[in-house]
Amino acid sequence: MTRRKKTDMGLVLIGGLLLGVGAFALFGGEVWISRLTVGEGQGIGGTAALVIGGIFIGLGLYFIKESRK
Repeated sequence: MTRRKKTDMGLVLIGGLLLGVGAFALFGGEVWISRLTVGEGQGIGGTAALVIGGIFIGLGLYFIKESRK
């Protein structure tokens, strides 16, 4: 008799959110720290945004993988 794995939907939600933010950082090329930096046009761009986007995507995939345990 096999046990069915349960999915933790909270981890799936967090993982999806991290994937979305990471994809936005990769494709947009900029990460905003707060709402004020959006209005002023100041944010983290270039290579730093790509690194942050990659980290967020990696964390999102990790959370989604861990949700099935």
